[in-house]
Amino acid sequence: MSTDLEQMLAVIDFATEENQLPPRDWKACIAWIETATNDQLVPLLDAFVNRPAPQTAVTQNLISTVLQRLARRASAMANSNEQIPPQYLAAVYRNWQGADATRVWLLRCLALQYDHHSLTTFAELLVNDPPVDAATALAPLFQSKNYDAATLFPRLLDGLSYTSLAVLILDLANYTVREELLDQHPARDRQAELTRLLGGLVHELEQLDQKSPTAETRPVDAERVSESVSLAVSLCDALALMGSKSAMSQLYQAMELRHRRLRLEAAASLIRLGEKEAQPTLIQLAAEPVVRLRALAYAQELELFEQIDEEYKTPVAEAEAEVAWWLSQPTQMGIPPTTCELVDSRTQYWPGYDTPVPCFLFRFTYQFGDSGYSNVAIAGPLTHAFATSFCDLPAEDVYAGFAGWHVDHEEIYEVEIDPANPTPTVTECLGRIERQGYEVLTPSLLGYFLGDQTFVAKAVHDGEPGYVLLEDEEIYWRPQGPTDPQLLAVDAYGVHKGHKLLRAFN
Repeated sequence: MSTDLEQMLAVIDFATEENQLPPRDWKACIAWIETATNDQLVPLLDAFVNRPAPQTAVTQNLISTVLQRLARRASAMANSNEQIPPQYLAAVYRNWQGADATRVWLLRCLALQYDHHSLTTFAELLVNDPPVDAATALAPLFQSKNYDAATLFPRLLDGLSYTSLAVLILDLANYTVREELLDQHPARDRQAELTRLLGGLVHELEQLDQKSPTAETRPVDAERVSESVSLAVSLCDALALMGSKSAMSQLYQAMELRHRRLRLEAAASLIRLGEKEAQPTLIQLAAEPVVRLRALAYAQELELFEQIDEEYKTPVAEAEAEVAWWLSQPTQMGIPPTTCELVDSRTQYWPGYDTPVPCFLFRFTYQFGDSGYSNVAIAGPLTHAFATSFCDLPAEDVYAGFAGWHVDHEEIYEVEIDPANPTPTVTECLGRIERQGYEVLTPSLLGYFLGDQTFVAKAVHDGEPGYVLLEDEEIYWRPQGPTDPQLLAVDAYGVHKGHKLLRAFN
């Protein structure tokens, strides 16, 4: 066993005891992963087989980092003959059953290697013992065409019985046909089964639509609807790619449901099967921001683009659609907004872009019975909205806030201040601010911007709460704002540094 490997295992074992991680040792270990040969990596995987699955958060993070580096290596070496032996990756995966957040990277390594042995091993492991986050494992197969898809199918289709896998497997099968990796759809022999499944999902969604949910059942029903719609969408696509005329009855039923994403997919599938009666539905759905971008793409593909109303094909309409789609994602609000109104648009230089880009600000609102929630989102150079309210800020400040959040530069960053242990620098800044008549409540952070230092503190000025920013000899005041949730210190500094960025670029 090499000294480098011994050092890495020693660090991992040390962390297992919840000890403080020695950062220098760990950086050396990670650097070794980048340069080690496959012959040197095999003993590492062998050592993992003889160790229990990581239990503590520290160990899980460490080993996840190691396996992510292995995945990066696998990606870099995909076109060579230097694969990490699949049997060792598989042995660790089986040994660490239950530690999904860590072991999923082993599957990703296999998917990234693209050789026959790795992909057959990948398919067996995924179907026999799927991880919770299967998307991480499968993602490389959606991003490449340099593999033999016949190696994966039909074995992967045995995973359709798992709810967590069915959508991903169908989407991958559809991808292999659309990208011509396979001559025919791998689930072609299962048309009848898939048609029945689509019919069952449509019936379930009809029942859920007619149901009056209670406070207790609403979250469960919402999850069932989300899962059923996602799977039904993938089934519509698959059946159309197979040319399955026997599924048209189920597709028409799906097109009548209230779920816009499913209605659009059913309409597009029917049109692909030669059903012109579905065209008006697809054309009308371009009016719905949450599915507009996909409706426009399908209309282009199906030679219906000229029939879409011009107002839905403008840059503003597409930007509105980006915001509505982003907000509807499960990681954001989960549903599209009730209203979405353009409040400003301009073309300007933006960090990370070489030429000026169109920028749009939208005020979106969610209405929940008698209560509501509003905020401002950006589209164009990025699509984003903050948790804190930007509704009361002028457009210039809003753009600056998004630019400050979006910038990625090693010399632009923030460091939180521990109010209980102020450094001499913090103490000096506090004194300077207080002498100018500000009542400092909490020192918050130090911001660093290409060599400039900005001190940010929560304060009160003339009876108004907000944030005071000290940079060189200048003091800037940022009111906290009347709307909940109010600005945080990082937001106040984000606006400040965003202004500096936009002034420099423009």
